[in-house]
Amino acid sequence: MSKRSGDIKSLGSLFQIYKERLVAPQKSVTDAALEVIKDVTGITLLPHACTYTPATRTLKINASAMIRQELKRQEPEILAHLKGRLGEKSVPKIML
Repeated sequence: MSKRSGDIKSLGSLFQIYKERLVAPQKSVTDAALEVIKDVTGITLLPHACTYTPATRTLKINASAMIRQELKRQEPEILAHLKGRLGEKSVPKIML
């Protein structure tokens, strides 16, 4: 029989493994992207205008060329905000 150690661990350290390995689902990424786009640019997109592919980590925006151009211009700032919300492993690499 093994003995339990009397060490007290902080609750945050117990979930550290899961924080490092788990990746956010598609819906979470698209919802976060729509919120960040609205916060950064002031442009409100409909939910069906944004799709995310986890395998390639690509966020595709289905909008007019003028809106896509504005989003592409502010892509580094949008991706930085997404990185803060979703973490390193879940953030999209590319916005199309």
